[in-house]
Amino acid sequence: MKIALIGPAFPLRGGIAHHTNMLAIYLRKHGHAVDVITFRRQYPKILYPGRFQEEIGDGGGFAQQVQSERLIDSMSFGNWKKVGQMLHQRNYDLIAFKYWTPMLAPAFSQIAKWARHQGKKEVMVIVDNLFPHERRPIDRFLTDKFFRYCSLALTQSSTVYNQLAKAYPAIPQRLTPHPMYENFGAKINAAEARQRLGITAQKVLLFFGFVRQYKGLDRLLSAMPEIARRHPDAQLYVVGEFFGGEKKKQPYLQQIEQGGVKEQITIVDRYVPNDEVALWFSAADLLVQPYHSATNSGIVQIAYNFATPLIVTNVGSLGEVVVDGTTGLVIDDPSPSGIANAVDKMYHGQTIQQFSQNILQERKKYSWDAFVEGMVEHTVSVQQR
Repeated sequence: MKIALIGPAFPLRGGIAHHTNMLAIYLRKHGHAVDVITFRRQYPKILYPGRFQEEIGDGGGFAQQVQSERLIDSMSFGNWKKVGQMLHQRNYDLIAFKYWTPMLAPAFSQIAKWARHQGKKEVMVIVDNLFPHERRPIDRFLTDKFFRYCSLALTQSSTVYNQLAKAYPAIPQRLTPHPMYENFGAKINAAEARQRLGITAQKVLLFFGFVRQYKGLDRLLSAMPEIARRHPDAQLYVVGEFFGGEKKKQPYLQQIEQGGVKEQITIVDRYVPNDEVALWFSAADLLVQPYHSATNSGIVQIAYNFATPLIVTNVGSLGEVVVDGTTGLVIDDPSPSGIANAVDKMYHGQTIQQFSQNILQERKKYSWDAFVEGMVEHTVSVQQR
């Protein structure tokens, strides 16, 4: 099958780009001809709250493996038509868009419109988030404009599946679970990882990824005084860039000061390059992500790659991926005592070690091979209707 895969990809950074990269690699492994079409300008700097938009170095080998074409300017109407016409002329069997934000819906809708012009090309939307975590009144309008050109969809969690079925019932969709991020390499010895990172604490808790309000760092910081009281040898590492800079970071720093446990919290405020991710997940005993809201989470799939047990809140589809009492703890009580109690359970006996072993079995269902097979089967099924 000849496929155009459209979305953020190397050299752009972040979890969505990693997903595109891995999908392209595995589609090619399955014998498909894949062109990766990405952005030469994804967001104007004034609208992007992060510090930079591109990877550091070769992205852990993605530069050679992905070979993307940087063609899309998200702010140029003329560019959208040009890219769409080019896709039409290349005569793909499938044009697949990665979708996670309405901000890009105007560009995607026009590209899809011209790619399908006077033809019946299949346009797939691979949905990470149907609606953003921080919604605006215009979001549904923009999403509608793009989805009118989509002939089939892949969703990666039951939460998004149900949202899509309600919002766009005419679009045939398939639920194919979010695959595991294996591009960060294998787990290394915990003692070695801690030594390389300069970690001396006996117990290491990790909060990882872009820090945004919906991810619930405020809940974890509220719990730290109680966690520190019960586990004085524990250290929390908050590793990831604060989305929105110092203005967004300050409330968390104030919360840490007020909690009186500054010595047991280390903030690493920067984007972590791909070749460093393994160190943090290998050094950690457990990952704590007490989300306020979620659909699914790429961070959970990174943890599964390193067999790192998790504590997550019971929101979105997190409880489908994290098997409560088997690969981690899914908590309904996100209060300070609720989170502290979950940490207690993790450090009781051999729980962490057993959960880590359980992940090795559970993660087999989140393979890229299965995702690609589901994507292709769904496409063929729709084409044959």
